[in-house]
Amino acid sequence: MRSKIIAVGLVLGTLVAVPAFAQGAGGKGERMAFPVPAATFQQHVAEHVVKARARMEERASKLPADQASALRAKFEAGVAAQNAEVAKAIADGTVTKDEAKAVRAAGPHGGRGSCEGKDKKA
Repeated sequence: MRSKIIAVGLVLGTLVAVPAFAQGAGGKGERMAFPVPAATFQQHVAEHVVKARARMEERASKLPADQASALRAKFEAGVAAQNAEVAKAIADGTVTKDEAKAVRAAGPHGGRGSCEGKDKKA
């Protein structure tokens, strides 16, 4: 009887543990392994720009028209600079970690996180 209880416990534990470990593959926050093929990197950057544009538009919708247009222009200038760096990075067909850092630094946020410097006084 005792061995049946232990066996059932092991089976149930395995059924719970396997999906938890599978979540790690492709889950949120997973980092790219460099060097990355150019097409994969370009797609990753494009997806990031789409999400960033959606967040920017959400913020712009709450601003007066002149401030919203200035925000959009600043964002588009950052995206254009980032796209120029992406073109340089993918020229040879692969993207290294240093090239990816240059792309991130050229982006709309200048390579800093969304909360960086938020609490600092100007």
